[in-house]
Amino acid sequence: MHAGEAVAEALREEGVERVYSVPGSHVHPIYDGLSRVKSIRMVTCKQEPNVSLMADAYGRLTGKPGVCVVTAGPGCINSMAGVAQAYGAASPMVHISGAVPLKADLEAFHGVDDPAFIHEMFRKITKWSARVERMEDIPGVMAKAFHIARSGRPGPVHIELPRLSDYSEFILQEAPAVLPAYQAIPIQVAKPEPKDVDRFARRLMESRSPVIAAGKGIIRKSALQELSELSLRLQAPVVFAQDAIGVIPEEHPFFAGHFQHYRSHPLCVEALKRTDLVLAVGLRAGTAELTELRERAPEKNLILIGFDDGPDSRYLGEDQRVADPRLFLTTLLERLGNYQRPRDEALIRRMAEGKAAVRASLAAQNEPHRSDRPIHPGMLMDAMNAVLDDNAVVASDVGNCQMWARTFRSIATPESFMQSGVWNAMSYGLPTAIVAKMEFPGRDVVALAGDGAFLMTIGDLPTAVEYGANVLMIVLNDDAFGQTYMQQSNIYGHTYGTAFKSPDFAEIAKACGVEGIRVTDPRHVEDALRQGLAATRNRPAMVEVMVARHPYPKI
Repeated sequence: MHAGEAVAEALREEGVERVYSVPGSHVHPIYDGLSRVKSIRMVTCKQEPNVSLMADAYGRLTGKPGVCVVTAGPGCINSMAGVAQAYGAASPMVHISGAVPLKADLEAFHGVDDPAFIHEMFRKITKWSARVERMEDIPGVMAKAFHIARSGRPGPVHIELPRLSDYSEFILQEAPAVLPAYQAIPIQVAKPEPKDVDRFARRLMESRSPVIAAGKGIIRKSALQELSELSLRLQAPVVFAQDAIGVIPEEHPFFAGHFQHYRSHPLCVEALKRTDLVLAVGLRAGTAELTELRERAPEKNLILIGFDDGPDSRYLGEDQRVADPRLFLTTLLERLGNYQRPRDEALIRRMAEGKAAVRASLAAQNEPHRSDRPIHPGMLMDAMNAVLDDNAVVASDVGNCQMWARTFRSIATPESFMQSGVWNAMSYGLPTAIVAKMEFPGRDVVALAGDGAFLMTIGDLPTAVEYGANVLMIVLNDDAFGQTYMQQSNIYGHTYGTAFKSPDFAEIAKACGVEGIRVTDPRHVEDALRQGLAATRNRPAMVEVMVARHPYPKI
């Protein structure tokens, strides 16, 4: 084999089905190797940031490592945002890149003075970064990369393979080599200690009004059913971090909304005021979301089951442990045995009334704006809820659209409202939607973005057409980076550098082979969305909605 074939062989052995990439001369040998692996489909992107964003989306949606390949230097740097995002989102990813030669000259092609500069940069945003220096190490390094990406708290890893010389067509060496047989490494998970599970179970049964705080670890480890069952057994409201929206459906009797520093759900606030014990599962010690939870939880009555590879100095005391969320919940349910707290009709009724009150408040806030031009964002949100069923996937970009959708969107599954997460990388919506449609071709898939965010990702609109990813793209056009525009206005009383003139996105869509619809009248929004969804039976579609800038709704 040559080095590119060795990489392709490793991906085949790991069962990889898709590779997201932008080509470049430093990774030609990997492309050559992949060309002979028929079980892997290459998705050729047009913008390098979208390569890692797509790999992140694949990891979130499937639980398997998303694989992306980029060229050296600019290819790596341009794709860093999605890698850091995957780290924050606990999304498994294997990020593979070319690199300058091991002993590159200063100012080498795609290089700077230090040949290993990319490797060093990726160390801080990945679980593991490796720079391969011998061809015979490729199988072992690839196996370790997949092992680390999937084990414990999943996340991204980076592997770089130096070129033989500045303009060589080979990686590492020209001569083929006989390499050791590829051996995958089983994943590792943190198992809960039976004595801890027993102790926590007794405290939960003795508590007066327990609350479960859920983190994204429950989504990543597919423990939604176990969470729901535990909530019903304990008659416990479920609150969740804002990046774990979808961990429990809104229609669940104990859905209590998300916690966030400024905009926590009213049911969440009430549940945490009344509780005498919080069980947090799928969150990490030391994170901003846990700090927020601690400020609201009863003092010294918070049990944390951390979502990490293993315990470290951040986990202190008897009430802080690290365990795989699904293993812990399964073990806890077994320990509870036949225990079932009596049905709390008063609590269930109060929570149902609270959810209804939030929906009624949102409708009342929208009512005066039904005829507004430009269109009030709440009208679009109402139309989306009317048009989309519970099975639809909505991938929201960063900005005002995210804040409006987070408030209005009806939540049934983790895919009901997908968002970047704490990293908040703009240009998230379209690449995530493309991946979602390729993985779930039978579901309606919507990408939601403001005009500023969409301009950062627009280059892969033709990619959706090319690969038959018939998504519905909804663009909120207000001629501004809307969120920063509002922030400047609120802080300083004026704006600077945040407004611009957007193009006619519907016409651009048509030029890309996408159905393009522009809406200026609020009466036509719902019909336009239905027309767009109908068009996605044959090709991607875009609905451009000319919206006004408004303060976010109050909940």
